[in-house]
Amino acid sequence: MERIRVAVVGYGQIGPVHVNRYKKIPDKAEVVAVVDINQERLDLAKEQYGIERLLKDYRELLTMDDIDVIDVCIPTFEHHELVLKAAKHGKHVFCEKPMAMTMEDALEMEKVCKEAGVKLQLGFVRRFDNEWLKFKEIVTSGELGRPVVWRSASAGAGAPNPWFFQRELGGGPYMDGAVHNYDFGNFMFGKVKAVTAKGVSIQPDRTAVDTGIAHIEYESGDVLQMMWSWGLKAGSFGGSIHDVLGEDGALLFRAPRKDPLVKEDEDMGQLTISRPGNEEEVYTYPRNDMFGDELEHFIDCVINDEDPMVTGKHGQEALEVALAVLESFETEKKVYL
Repeated sequence: MERIRVAVVGYGQIGPVHVNRYKKIPDKAEVVAVVDINQERLDLAKEQYGIERLLKDYRELLTMDDIDVIDVCIPTFEHHELVLKAAKHGKHVFCEKPMAMTMEDALEMEKVCKEAGVKLQLGFVRRFDNEWLKFKEIVTSGELGRPVVWRSASAGAGAPNPWFFQRELGGGPYMDGAVHNYDFGNFMFGKVKAVTAKGVSIQPDRTAVDTGIAHIEYESGDVLQMMWSWGLKAGSFGGSIHDVLGEDGALLFRAPRKDPLVKEDEDMGQLTISRPGNEEEVYTYPRNDMFGDELEHFIDCVINDEDPMVTGKHGQEALEVALAVLESFETEKKVYL
């Protein structure tokens, strides 16, 4: 097959990132069109990357024979309709996370893509990041003992657009942002057993929880504890924690070196295990471009007619956890999966 011809739908936050990465594999892929309802964004796509085919309505793409892939970078509540239409017109689909706002929509998206014989890959980019892969390797190796408690806490303004914070459109941070953690937790630990969550909205104009705590129990006995907030106003931020606690030590994610005079290797990253007796073990990994590797993998799957590593099933499994967390917020009860 010649170069895969891609149309990127949505040129807000993530769309430009995708176009940039496709541009780095010109022997395999070519971005032939960009779609956005905002003319300024379309003008920017032309200015930044020389894209000539600029459209405001993605439906114009569907009957274009010179487009092989539609890359879905529009708001979550619009994923379902676009993915279905793209698949029914024989276009392969890369879809950003979360997969959809309901499980019914997510199941239909996968079903229609399978029936149409097109590839569907979900944008869980951490599965292509060497830092996160090293994180998983250490945890699942038993270096810390098992089971473990993975703690994740952060606070900031979060997403830039109001729809992210509406329950039926974006679901808030525990849907849109935390879905990465849910997916990676599934990847590391397996099936979720139950979730318990409590939340509030700090900002008054939101229908989704913007600040909360979620306790996620896996059948393996491992636990993910999340304390996230997108409740602060732009320009302010709170503290953060990201570690894994086990019987034999703690894994410090993105841990700084103790000696500030030792320069970090730009090509190598490190994770650190803190052991009893003030001992440390440092694990290194080669840094990589996770977005570039993710999209090149998808293009390779289209070229070679192979199944992507991250499928609709993975999107559904992460969505199931997200929906359970939102249900627990709303019912104030423990939710069993």
